[in-house]
Amino acid sequence: MKPKSFAIWANPGKKEVPGLVHEVMLWAKDNNINLFLPDSLKHLKIASNHSNFYHSNVPPDVDFLLCLGGDGTLIAGVRIFSNPTVPVLGVHIGGLGFLAQITPKELTEKLNMIKVGESTTQERLVLDAKISNSNKSHFAINDFVVQNEIAYRVTSLSLYIDGKHVSDYKSDGIIISTPTGSTAYSLSSGGPIVQPDVFSIIVTPIAPHSLTSRPLVLPADVDIEFRFNGDSEKELKLISDGQNIENFTNDSTVKISQAKHHVKFITFEDYDYYQTLKTKMVWGKRGS
Repeated sequence: MKPKSFAIWANPGKKEVPGLVHEVMLWAKDNNINLFLPDSLKHLKIASNHSNFYHSNVPPDVDFLLCLGGDGTLIAGVRIFSNPTVPVLGVHIGGLGFLAQITPKELTEKLNMIKVGESTTQERLVLDAKISNSNKSHFAINDFVVQNEIAYRVTSLSLYIDGKHVSDYKSDGIIISTPTGSTAYSLSSGGPIVQPDVFSIIVTPIAPHSLTSRPLVLPADVDIEFRFNGDSEKELKLISDGQNIENFTNDSTVKISQAKHHVKFITFEDYDYYQTLKTKMVWGKRGS
């Protein structure tokens, strides 16, 4: 991929963003590559003479997306540039930053590698969810969470896979995760770590009221359905990537499957997923 254009999506609340945007603007100018900035950065002094801005409702047609911020910023950016899916590179600023692969110090070096074609894209599974009695479609890069509208009430639901009953759950809710999201909410609820290129779907109950309710790792091509019985609360919600919430009632069903499109992460030869686990999750280390 030798780009002719790219866009920035950034968290304007991060103090490092203006300096990084300036650095990227200079790089784009020096390399004669067209750069688009979001309207949310128009207030920056360094962007006062920039001509290419876009609104999040009308993203430009670009070769890749550069996200400046944390994982939430990257997920929000991918949502905006999802039709069609644009390859994304995340620059980690603060927090855990598990999805953003590079640091600000590496930014110019990695942009130069992209420019000369020394990068690749890794496709990652995306989940699609539909609630009966609704025409809306939802997608998740990390996970969907199904739980009661009132957080402290028990959720009672039944899991069906490809139309076959699998299990009944009484819990604080349930997480349906991609491999990318296996190190997020699912992991903190006892779910397994799944390497991102192993296409699969992870089902993890949240604080289940049973010692036998264990996480499931399913093939990516299954159809998952949740039904709600008489013990369930009336008001429920579907949360997509911790960002979007859709309310529904227990006379509906929730169907989840692999989405038709995948997320494309820009990656480099020196990227080591397991090193990231060890560095950011303190994975594989014994306690003292």
